[in-house]
Amino acid sequence: MEAGAPSSPGGRPGLRGLALLAGCLVLSVGSPVLPVLLPLALFGLLLPGVPARSLVVGAVLLALVLLGGGGGGLPDVDRGWSLMVAGGFVAATLAGPGRPFMDRALIGLLVGAGWAGMVLAGSGGWATLEALVGARIDAGMAATLELTEGWQGGGAGFREAAQRTAEVQRLLFPAQAGIATLLGLGGAWWLHLQVSGDAEGRRSVGLGRLEEFRFPDPMIWILIAGLALALVFGWGEGWGRAGANLVVFMGALFALRGAGVLLYLWGGLSWLRGLLLVVGMVVAAPVVLAGAMAVGIGDAWLDLRARAARNAGSAPE
Repeated sequence: MEAGAPSSPGGRPGLRGLALLAGCLVLSVGSPVLPVLLPLALFGLLLPGVPARSLVVGAVLLALVLLGGGGGGLPDVDRGWSLMVAGGFVAATLAGPGRPFMDRALIGLLVGAGWAGMVLAGSGGWATLEALVGARIDAGMAATLELTEGWQGGGAGFREAAQRTAEVQRLLFPAQAGIATLLGLGGAWWLHLQVSGDAEGRRSVGLGRLEEFRFPDPMIWILIAGLALALVFGWGEGWGRAGANLVVFMGALFALRGAGVLLYLWGGLSWLRGLLLVVGMVVAAPVVLAGAMAVGIGDAWLDLRARAARNAGSAPE
């Protein structure tokens, strides 16, 4: 993702694109494919100046997605959600092609959330959606327990941990879906640049380096509002649950922003720093994520990268 400027040709855009696709695959609540394929199809069909191969890829993908629909249930929810988010992203791109990727992705997510809110409020379908998502989570947990049955970690302790994880997923699936959707949009945009022959982002605003990652600073008030709701109403139901999901969603964004700040201050990611990061995530993931989140929040208030650039005697980009 990016900091607000077109990405430079340097860096490792391929690794960034693959990381986004992998993140979407791991975190998706429903289909891990639709949040990537539907946006990629719309990018090829609706964005101006794309070559013929992008149109062909878009038409083929859209046909495959639509031919696979109509069965009802969670897959159709996934299609509607992905279509509205991708449509919002395309509209934001057409209105402001020079906008940073993250700004356009957040607009797409806002469009999708608004559409979902109106549909669920008008149909009273929230209970149905929760049941569908709960069934998907239970199926995933059952498959995991079956896979680990007989392993040393597949005993009662592991089963209890899996059940607790499933309960947390049921509570926080809106935040998880939002994060996965942003990752899917990023992966789809990277694939679009590959297919259109604009892999370096020369004609379009591409994916920037993690060191540059940011989003509008006023979004910190979403985190504050979510925390206030959760503290006042509790974390489990109603407004409290909405607040908890806002805290988790914004916390993930701020943790990613904090990681970008640290990489910027360290001068990039080396093999040693990458190894230390992996070890830290394995040994003490909550501490590492909380620290990165704190740095990200500090950057929203203080613009730490700009301060570091000024202190180094150079102007920020």
